[in-house]
Amino acid sequence: MKNKIARLFKSSLLRNAGKLATGTAISQFLALAFIPILSRTYSQEAFGILAAFSAVTGFISSFATLKYDTALILPKDDIDAYALLKISNIATIIITTVSVLVMFIPIPYFQEYKGLQVFIGLGVLLSVNYNNSALWNIRFKHFNHTSISKVVQSIAIFAFQYTLFYLFEFKGLIFGNLLGTAISGAYLIITRKFDWKVYYEIPKDKLVVQAKRYIDFPKYFTLSNAILSFTSSLPVLLFVRYIPLAQIGVYGMALRLIAQPVALISESLRSVVLGDMAERRNNEQPILRWFLKIFFGLLIISILASIILLLLGDFIVNIFLGAEWAEVAIYAYMLIPILISSMISPPGTAAVRVFEMQRYNFHYSIVSLALKASTLLGLFTLNVLSFKYIILIYALVSLLLVVGNNSIIIMKIRKYEKQIAINKK
Repeated sequence: MKNKIARLFKSSLLRNAGKLATGTAISQFLALAFIPILSRTYSQEAFGILAAFSAVTGFISSFATLKYDTALILPKDDIDAYALLKISNIATIIITTVSVLVMFIPIPYFQEYKGLQVFIGLGVLLSVNYNNSALWNIRFKHFNHTSISKVVQSIAIFAFQYTLFYLFEFKGLIFGNLLGTAISGAYLIITRKFDWKVYYEIPKDKLVVQAKRYIDFPKYFTLSNAILSFTSSLPVLLFVRYIPLAQIGVYGMALRLIAQPVALISESLRSVVLGDMAERRNNEQPILRWFLKIFFGLLIISILASIILLLLGDFIVNIFLGAEWAEVAIYAYMLIPILISSMISPPGTAAVRVFEMQRYNFHYSIVSLALKASTLLGLFTLNVLSFKYIILIYALVSLLLVVGNNSIIIMKIRKYEKQIAINKK
């Protein structure tokens, strides 16, 4: 038993996860500590605008790179990774520009974002830069920089959001988010292992070769990821048409509340699981048992986090947000299935990338969108349930989809292990 414990603490997975978890824990603690200040500074409508802005920015970011960025960790040669990064950046600039221009078309729905189009485009560029830099660090296992960047981001976003309230009021939350992301992204650019000369001198034929080599990513993964992102943003995108901004702000704050335990464990582990799984597959090592340990470990943690939320939700809301935000606790309870599904998703998300399951992911994304969209639209059309129960039903559907997705991924891993067993004979 002592030897097993010693090996556990010496494992690269635990060490690297610990590095990311430390930075995430500090950043989430700071974010939690800043919430009472921001909730007493900005109105619920301001948080509603931020939620709507974040939904659109996140959606465009999901396909702006054509998902070539997700392949950064796969090539054995660094020059190929540089080529993929350059392809990703070129695609992002083109797609973001087109998306912003489309939002200027005089369509009634786009009027909800009038005056924010350019800032949405800027948000996409900054978000992609940060994510690409983080993935680059995963490739070279520089987890310390990513960990520090999370802390830098939390502090910078709060500082700008609080300061800019006195200049922009409602939009201060958005502008503060942009500036904070820019600061943390700049930190990652400065600290990452990167040869700008190699990056700039990559010939066009090299870009074409790598674009063709990983063509399945834009062919299948881009559309499926865009659909999945649209699906995750669907509640807010629909709420803009059906409920007041103040209520969207309360819903967005509830999402923030449940995101704390998720970000602390799940997001810290996500990057490390991706890197370790890719390494295991490249070395033709068994994955299933390792996968299941992580999955069920995250499931147990998510259940414990849910219990804590149920016991302390009202207290947290009253103390940290103030009495005017009391409804946040009710929405947070309804979103517990989302907490669980988000917590247990990292192993499956990593497997989809490592096993290049782009075609499957595309089909899954369509099914997910169809079920979630029909659920929300049906409930809003019937208009027989209160908003909180609509949230609960939507969250339960989301959880069932994640469980089903992981079941199929487990079958894929089993086939992989059978194949490597045959190869070794």
